[in-house]
Amino acid sequence: MKVSYLLNKENNNLNLIRLFLASMVIVGHSPILNGTTNYWVDPINYFFSFSSSGPWAVNTFFFISGLVVTNSLLISRKPIRFITARFFRIMPAFTFVVLVSAFLIGPIVSSIPSYLYFTSEVPYVYVTNNLLFQVYYNLPGVFLANIYPRAVNGSLWTLAYEMSSYVFLLGLFLIVRDQKKILYNIILGLIIFESFLPYKIIFNWLGPNPQINLLPAAFALGSFFAVNADEIKIDKFSVLGVCLIYFFFRTSGYANLFFNIASSVTFLYISATSYFNKYRPKYDISFGVYLWGFVVQQTLFQFIGKVYVGWHCAISLILSIALGYITHLLIEKPGIEFGKKLNLYTEEVV
Repeated sequence: MKVSYLLNKENNNLNLIRLFLASMVIVGHSPILNGTTNYWVDPINYFFSFSSSGPWAVNTFFFISGLVVTNSLLISRKPIRFITARFFRIMPAFTFVVLVSAFLIGPIVSSIPSYLYFTSEVPYVYVTNNLLFQVYYNLPGVFLANIYPRAVNGSLWTLAYEMSSYVFLLGLFLIVRDQKKILYNIILGLIIFESFLPYKIIFNWLGPNPQINLLPAAFALGSFFAVNADEIKIDKFSVLGVCLIYFFFRTSGYANLFFNIASSVTFLYISATSYFNKYRPKYDISFGVYLWGFVVQQTLFQFIGKVYVGWHCAISLILSIALGYITHLLIEKPGIEFGKKLNLYTEEVV
């Protein structure tokens, strides 16, 4: 099937893929936030020693984001619509989680009295900085005795890079607009190609951390698929091809890169199979699950301490999915609907 067919919402089950990836981030954080125990291994790291569940899931997230968001922009071709849609897709739920963390969970779990907590400037700095995508992890007296101390929500760092990807994509669109898509392909191709270089030129400021420096390539690859959706075909043979390429490079320095590419293409194919589409979730709660996961895991450890990692992981998943569901219904979904109405109103006025 062509990617253009797959990108039709009725033809894919990317929501379930995203929920799985958000859950895998929690799986990856479990031994870090709970402490390691016997009879537990990171499922990705067990089979692929160069990676682990969290970084792998985030990279795949960025690929899907690049694919879906670029497709949306190329279809609407309206920058204001794009900005409004992205804002109301991200900010309501993000703001809600940050505020609840700072002004409800924080004072409950803090080791200092409430009056000292609220008279401190730190909770307000936490909210302001994070909502401006300047990641701030600490709240006064919160999680000081945890295995991973002080960090309230260690997952928020990815949002700054995702928003940066949106800004870059919009800038690229405003430059290229209706010119030949070869310009998109050249720029996106350069970003992807740079990920193969031992020394980065464009994104050298991201540093050597593979959890971060592969994200631009992941997003660019998704964008590349969207730009060339009518030409790229995804089927069992293309999946087999990328998996064989990974297998060839599995012992090289490019193993992680090719593994991310192979898994992204594989998930894309799986999301469009008729069998997988039978299990389409009614709501896309993946973003809420991702936002809540770390906070839930830290809070859980504070109250029950170290347990078997599997129990920590299972309880965290159940609580995060429940909170993600509530956040989606009460905050995220209304925010998205408001954004759509605002776009319609703006177009009528114009």
